[in-house]
Amino acid sequence: MWSSGASISTQSKSKKSGKKSTDGEDENPLAVAEQAKLLTYKGGDNARSNHVKQRRLANDVLEEGISSGGLAEGFDEPSTSVNRRQTQHDCKRCGCERVRINVSGQYFETRVGLLNRHPDTLLGNPKKRAQFYDRTRDEFFIDRHRPAFEAIFSYIQYGGKLRRPHNVPDDVFLEEIHFYELEKEVVEEYRRSEGFIPEEVLLPTNPCFKKVWMLFEYPETSAFAFFIALLSVITTVTSIVLFCVETLPIFSMTHCEGNEAPNFLDPFFVIETICTAWFTIELFVRFIVCPSKLAFWKDFKNLVDATAIIPYYVTFFNVISTMSCASAKSSASLAFLRVIRLVRVFKLTKHSTGLQVLVLTFKASIEGLGLFLVALIVCLLVFSSAIYYAELGVTGSKISSIPDAFWWAIITMTTVGYGDEVPAGPWGKLIGSVCAIVGVLTLAIPVPIITGNFNRFYSHKTGRGKHTG
Repeated sequence: MWSSGASISTQSKSKKSGKKSTDGEDENPLAVAEQAKLLTYKGGDNARSNHVKQRRLANDVLEEGISSGGLAEGFDEPSTSVNRRQTQHDCKRCGCERVRINVSGQYFETRVGLLNRHPDTLLGNPKKRAQFYDRTRDEFFIDRHRPAFEAIFSYIQYGGKLRRPHNVPDDVFLEEIHFYELEKEVVEEYRRSEGFIPEEVLLPTNPCFKKVWMLFEYPETSAFAFFIALLSVITTVTSIVLFCVETLPIFSMTHCEGNEAPNFLDPFFVIETICTAWFTIELFVRFIVCPSKLAFWKDFKNLVDATAIIPYYVTFFNVISTMSCASAKSSASLAFLRVIRLVRVFKLTKHSTGLQVLVLTFKASIEGLGLFLVALIVCLLVFSSAIYYAELGVTGSKISSIPDAFWWAIITMTTVGYGDEVPAGPWGKLIGSVCAIVGVLTLAIPVPIITGNFNRFYSHKTGRGKHTG
């Protein structure tokens, strides 16, 4: 490029001054560039057609002359520009270079340095985001959900917690943050804040144990597993119904024969034995094939299973040892054990989505319920004391002490009003009216908390908020 420019300038000088230039002679690059520009306007139409090409040639000559310092003599500006180039800020290296992101027609602009703060994400990794680069428009084009990206872009810029916009469904937003590959801890924190339940699947390493474990724990995996779950639910419901029906007076002595000997052919005893046998087999099989024995007993549902079968065996061995069913039936300790059988109702939580939602809702609402209990206890003490002193000395008053007024206060605040204890004096009735109004307001404290948690858990458990990626 430099040699062609030099030859052009040499020829033009030879024609004008009649002097020949030698190869070792230094020429002024600025004059060379001006001569090259003048030549582009000579030669008529043919020269004009090459105007762009010749102008580029002249600019290249000028740039090369500046970079080599050839214009320093008699021209001070190029040396200054060289110093400026040497001290020029490198935006690519420092990350201050701007980048434009087009998300389904909506443009976002930021600096590369902000994206590089999140190197494991889709936009923070140069190799990952390169697949979306559009060279013709000099932008990154991503055809994804725009409102969801606004929240993700805000997190990338300012950090902090990831917040889902109210107009974006939780399953759509979760799909988007998985697409942009946000940090794992950020996603887990978002899932916890939205009420998603982390379900860590732990399976046995033994192939045979794994198949049996899947049959008893995951009904959706096969038809046989679904049949086992259905059989367990039917057995549980039958046992609960039996527990209630056997208390009817007509069935009070069917378990005994005429001589007080136990009747082992009693239908209630037979059905209860069958149900307990199934619960025992189910518990022991699951315990044998479980992946972790310690984690097995830490699970509340397994403790319920074990607690539900203990009363039957204690009662059975007591009847066998005494051969008297009446004493076993009337024993206070055994009666308490029979009440424990009612915990079988919690076995249904394993197969009922609705009961699981209720349990999760109350667990998540503990703080709100604690606030409600504190407010309830304070109001209880205040109104109990007030009604006692207001009714003190009033003829016909049924409130004899402050502890006795606790019952009246709690019944009035919950708007039940049995009517067994009522104020008789005018001041007592006024306090009773205020107590009822304050009770209604106190009961309203946990309602929005419980409702919000229930809606979140219900949407996730029923699949409307469940990620299926």
